[in-house]
Amino acid sequence: MRPAVPSYFDYLIDAFRRGEEGRFVHLGHWDSPPDGPPTAGEFARAQQTLNERLLDMAALKDGHAILDIGCGFGGTIDRINESRRDALLTGINVDPRQLEICAEIGARNGNELRWEQADACSLPFPDHSFDRVLCIEAMFHFSSRRAFFREAARVLRPGGLLVASDIVLRHPGEHPSPLAFELDAALQDGFGPWPDLWGAEGDHEQLGHAAGMRLEHTQDATRATWPSHRFTVPGDADEHSDPGNSAMRAAMALRWLHREGYLTYPYLRFSNAT
Repeated sequence: MRPAVPSYFDYLIDAFRRGEEGRFVHLGHWDSPPDGPPTAGEFARAQQTLNERLLDMAALKDGHAILDIGCGFGGTIDRINESRRDALLTGINVDPRQLEICAEIGARNGNELRWEQADACSLPFPDHSFDRVLCIEAMFHFSSRRAFFREAARVLRPGGLLVASDIVLRHPGEHPSPLAFELDAALQDGFGPWPDLWGAEGDHEQLGHAAGMRLEHTQDATRATWPSHRFTVPGDADEHSDPGNSAMRAAMALRWLHREGYLTYPYLRFSNAT
């Protein structure tokens, strides 16, 4: 049985194979809104900026054992592979197609690269295996953020760091939406699995604390990621009409939530005390 993978990855995988998409599959970080019509190169640079912001927070060192959970097409590990030496770099994903793309990356600088199909909420690694755990824009897809935090704490060495970004949604309640479809259904159909769509399990600090980790630093990147919707939704998309495409319905729903203040995008760094 094929694991639950967001349907939009079907498009991304095909686009990567055609040379139309790079290795990053997350939103971008913009210090100022872009000018003029959007270009693919502009978005790629913003994705690199987001990635670098999080790697800076991780304070990586040569020789570290690093785990990237939900590694996508391997963009983050590829960047670490270029900049660090003698590191053990492990990426996991539930989707074997994405891991096949990752496996095309060659090791450099004395690093060792490993790619494994695994569930983020049941990691196949011994306790205290890693100095750093990374999770960039993936944990909302996991079956439980609570279980993910517990597993991340378990495999981190004492004093190790978890660095992550996440998309957090707040239910708009009775706020009228012009969208010609139901928010919940659109998001689950196009971007699911999204088991805890409205954050009922608790906030990140609470979940980290329950797992034995301390929130050291957080940054609200909500405004910095907003311009990325210029690249995920066509400029002429009519919110009063159903586009007839599950991925586009989901992208339009996410853009509306972001614009109306019901979406936040945090960068997070936790230290492990266990």
